[in-house]
Amino acid sequence: MALAMIIPSRFPPPPPPRNAIDFPDRPRITGPTVIPKSPEDTSILLILHTDHPYAFYGTLGTITALIATVIWQCGRQWDTVRSGDSFEIQGESRSIQTSKQSSGSFGWTSRKIEIPEGWMAVGSKLMYAPQEILGTGCEGTVVYRGTFDGREVAVKRVVSEFVKFAHREADLLRESDHHPHVIRYFCMESDSQFRYLALELCIASLNDYVEQEDLRGNVSLTLKDILRQATDGLAHLHASKIVHRDMKPQNVLITTASQRGEMRAVISDFGLCKRVQPGKNSISRGIASGLAGTDGWIAPEVLVSASTSYPVDIFSLGCIFYYVLTSGTHPFGKSLHRQANIVNGQYSLAKLADMDDWPLADDLISSMLSVDPLQRLHAEAVLNHPFFWTSEKRLAFFSDVSDRVEKEDDHSPVVRRLEAEARTICCGGWREKICEALREDLRKFRTYKTTSVRDLLRAMRNKKHHYRELPEEVRLSLGDIPDQFLHYFTARFPRLLLHVYKATEWCAGEPVFRRYYSDAVRSKMHQIVEDEERLRKEIKEKMATEEWARQPNKAEQRSSPVQPPKQKELNSRRNPTKFKKMN
Repeated sequence: MALAMIIPSRFPPPPPPRNAIDFPDRPRITGPTVIPKSPEDTSILLILHTDHPYAFYGTLGTITALIATVIWQCGRQWDTVRSGDSFEIQGESRSIQTSKQSSGSFGWTSRKIEIPEGWMAVGSKLMYAPQEILGTGCEGTVVYRGTFDGREVAVKRVVSEFVKFAHREADLLRESDHHPHVIRYFCMESDSQFRYLALELCIASLNDYVEQEDLRGNVSLTLKDILRQATDGLAHLHASKIVHRDMKPQNVLITTASQRGEMRAVISDFGLCKRVQPGKNSISRGIASGLAGTDGWIAPEVLVSASTSYPVDIFSLGCIFYYVLTSGTHPFGKSLHRQANIVNGQYSLAKLADMDDWPLADDLISSMLSVDPLQRLHAEAVLNHPFFWTSEKRLAFFSDVSDRVEKEDDHSPVVRRLEAEARTICCGGWREKICEALREDLRKFRTYKTTSVRDLLRAMRNKKHHYRELPEEVRLSLGDIPDQFLHYFTARFPRLLLHVYKATEWCAGEPVFRRYYSDAVRSKMHQIVEDEERLRKEIKEKMATEEWARQPNKAEQRSSPVQPPKQKELNSRRNPTKFKKMN
């Protein structure tokens, strides 16, 4: 057998025992008789192979498999450690490195820290208190109160099985946390079981802010401030080609007050975020990844489409807007039927009617909750919506529009858009809605058309420009500029601002109006303006052609000239009978 020939050559048997005569000086050993064995029987492997071939091959295969498994596991563990180190070492200027700090060019050193009683340390600078849980998430994720290099932080602990999500979150945070409304990232550490992310410490989530009334008194931000800042953070992510995919009240956090007492709303939890690849506008869901998001906040296309994009975040943000503005009401109803209502596009914004800006809020949220993703506003357009404008900006907008249409022809596109549904906007006649003092003051200077939106804007502009010259009674009625003055008119004509904003989209590309409209609105209106201008030109040319066709040609005009009226009258006086016969 071939194996029998190989094994003895590698494992030569010991030399055969010699007789005592060969060693005369060695004393004779007495004892039991030992029967010498043949050289082949002295090899254990040969005996196993000869007597038990199946056991021999099984044992050899098992040993080989065990060795290969150990080598593979060691290599995998080494790759994981190197991957974790690479995530720690990489980072942008604002992101702080892990506890390993460079000491010269020859090695790494760490500074010893004192660990408070009951706390646990991970690395040389990161500690957390296991008993102080700030929040919990899915798949065993827990957030603890901790410190990083003496700074109070939130420590997010992720199970090692989901290390790829932790690495993805850390990677995306490094790229986006320089924005004031994205949660700040400090470092990532690891042990044999978990990954630990040190993040900016926050006092509450938006869900806590809405559900706990006693907490609201400790937050210096208004509702609009929170919503605007959250939208600003989301707009930054979208500009960085990142889709969050899990927007909900629990993932919008309110930071602790800074040294100047300022608080911020920030976007958090990047575990499900994905980057849109260059040259693409969407991300594939993938079979293995399943659905991304939380029931009740997931956009309808996530459930039925193989790919998603930025509009999924806008839909979730629209739900958050209504939830915050109505103190905890969801636009798609109770949780039991909520996701089904989302798929069917059945929602209610009825509770917005209690707000002063309800037409603006209704228009904004409706545009964010559209079933068609392509019809939803971009994050930039949400920020530019008049719902977020200050009183100063709203008054300036009214004045700019009034100046723009002051000398416009009544049939110009922008004036026609402005005067559409004027009676509804002016509540049948705006003069009847204002106070007597203002009505009398308006009569002194010029005539205003009471059913014209353009004239209403003109009256507002004139009274604002000449506010100091107004009688005291009128000034007391209008109130101080800008807040009270603006409220005087918008309270009487609640749809005025939204109507003027929609009508003046026609001028979105003009320099004066660029600060009021987003690039998306300008792009949309550019095509609409071009199409309407082309249509008007075609109609004008067609009318000119028809007018020319109705006129007699010049030869006919010369053969039968048309007499002017005065000439007809003279002829009738000279010869009345002949003139009657001719007619």
